Amino acid sequence: MKSADILAIIDEEQKVVEQYENPAPEFGEEAAVEGILELGASAVIVRDDTLSQSAYKALKGHVKFMPTSMNNLYEILDKLEEVKSGATDVIEKLEVSAS
Repeated sequence: MKSADILAIIDEEQKVVEQYENPAPEFGEEAAVEGILELGASAVIVRDDTLSQSAYKALKGHVKFMPTSMNNLYEILDKLEEVKSGATDVIEKLEVSAS
């Protein structure tokens, strides 16, 4: 998440994708997490191994996680139902490392 310059919010009801600049990319993932929570996201799509333990802890309980190996927004939008089917409240490998 540290390298995220853009945060994309997929609004299925309105059928739009809104893109926002990361509020402070120079401050890293903390700012990205804060931006995600302020935007009221209900779920976060995360690529494999890009979510740190601290970002996971900050988001857990506020959003669902949708892990994916897809690399770009267009691919995700094309397969959104598949991505959504993997929604979960916890990411097991991050739960294990929190113990």
